[in-house]
Amino acid sequence: MLLLAPPPPPPPMILTGATLWAEDRAQEGQALLIQRGRIAALGTEAELRRRAPKAAVVKLEGGTLLPGFIEGHAHVEGLGKLAETVDLTGVASPQECLARVAAWTLRNSEGWITGRGWDQNLWPGKAFPTAEQLDAHTRSRPAFLRRVDGHAGWANSAALKAAGINAETPDPEGGRIVRDAQGQPTGILIDRAMDRVEALVPAPSAAQRERWIRAGLLRLRALGFTAVCDMGGDVVTLSAYRRLEAANALPIRVFSYFDWNPKVALAELRKPRGPLGFFQVQGAKFYFDGALGSRGARLLAPYADAPDTQGLWVMEPTSIGANARTVLKAGYQPAAHAIGDGANAAALEVLGTAWRGSGARLKPRVEHAQIVAPGDAQAFGAAGLVASVQPMHLADDHAWTPARLGPERVERAFPWRTLQEGGAPLVFGSDAPIADANPFRALAAAETRQNDAGSPDGGFNPGHALTRAEALRAYTRTSAEVLGHRDLGVIRTGAVADLLWVQAPIHTLTPAQLRTLKPGRLWVNGRETGSAQ
Repeated sequence: MLLLAPPPPPPPMILTGATLWAEDRAQEGQALLIQRGRIAALGTEAELRRRAPKAAVVKLEGGTLLPGFIEGHAHVEGLGKLAETVDLTGVASPQECLARVAAWTLRNSEGWITGRGWDQNLWPGKAFPTAEQLDAHTRSRPAFLRRVDGHAGWANSAALKAAGINAETPDPEGGRIVRDAQGQPTGILIDRAMDRVEALVPAPSAAQRERWIRAGLLRLRALGFTAVCDMGGDVVTLSAYRRLEAANALPIRVFSYFDWNPKVALAELRKPRGPLGFFQVQGAKFYFDGALGSRGARLLAPYADAPDTQGLWVMEPTSIGANARTVLKAGYQPAAHAIGDGANAAALEVLGTAWRGSGARLKPRVEHAQIVAPGDAQAFGAAGLVASVQPMHLADDHAWTPARLGPERVERAFPWRTLQEGGAPLVFGSDAPIADANPFRALAAAETRQNDAGSPDGGFNPGHALTRAEALRAYTRTSAEVLGHRDLGVIRTGAVADLLWVQAPIHTLTPAQLRTLKPGRLWVNGRETGSAQ
């Protein structure tokens, strides 16, 4: 691929007319000067005009100028891929799922049928679907549809047969084949049980991967993000990013975490982490457990609605600790998926041990920290752990979470206030495409502990609600600090000019108004990208 020279820095520019969100508060009457991609000065418009008389003056129509949002946890390729596969997001019944499958199959007559987004908790009866149901609409073509959380898959009979999954197939380590009363596979595969089917799905071409990645990044930019932590990928993913970077085709900054693989680690962790640019490998991703919705999240005690299981260990905790130490010593950042209170207890122990005495600059991240025993949540900060959480998971999952946990444990769900008060840096993300990436909906959910419809009354465990300023900090300054970039995610002299303007006073909006707020203008590295939309 032809290596292109980076674009020249934009000319000096003064942004004026908006309230600045700086130092966790609204600041009136201030403008900012951008030079060479950074904020060169803050002051009144008159002061900045005298300092830079040749600078272009951009007059904003009121509203608020914020640091660009940093998406703390997303799956970029998966987000971009949705448009080219069966999108089952938000469907209200198995019948609706099957109708979407049938419609997609008519438009795409060959090859595997793939997609994601179904959630049986939204359906009457809340039962897992079956291969038999899917067979009627897919016939001899293999089909595999991932659950919304990505931790379970729905296979038809053709896919099961191709993968050699039958009544005699044992559950793999870190996974489970759901079976009927006769011991036959139902078509639902949990966590590592999906591997045998997914290994058969044709790999996308290099051009497809680049297209999906760029589509995902453009979607995030349209929502007001200037950077993203891309959680998971392989060596092919990293290669695609590097090609896009070389072609100056990355619209926002990407901090990539590869799925732990010793061979990839051997190659990547030898390289020094470069300066802030548009792409860098940030660390490695590990998985303690699965997801609560598919009962793969590892709990300290059995599920309230399935007392025969405590969930799964997707990876062995001790091995995660040893490999996390390797990542830390190399100057990179381990990020570990942990949802259940058992998984988070293990994360606290093994990642905390890895951190102590490492001398590392980047703290280990716990991705989700969704169900955490009170003492463990309080201890995250002292152990040197980051809590990377997703407010939209609360909004989407609160209705069925009590059934999984029971009345006593449910208070352990989404303990953001305790995590923060214990000293753990709090980072916000969405887990897109698993949840909606809209940051304004997430900010409102963090503040109200409710979904868009105002459910539940009074909020879900409302004592863990965050203030507007705390929530904004989790999407900007803290997220940047955790990545090791204190000059990102802030509005101050010397900071990188990644900025978002919204046409409203964000600090005075009601939660309902906040949910409907749209991003306006966006600057990345001091260069306006046009309207975020």
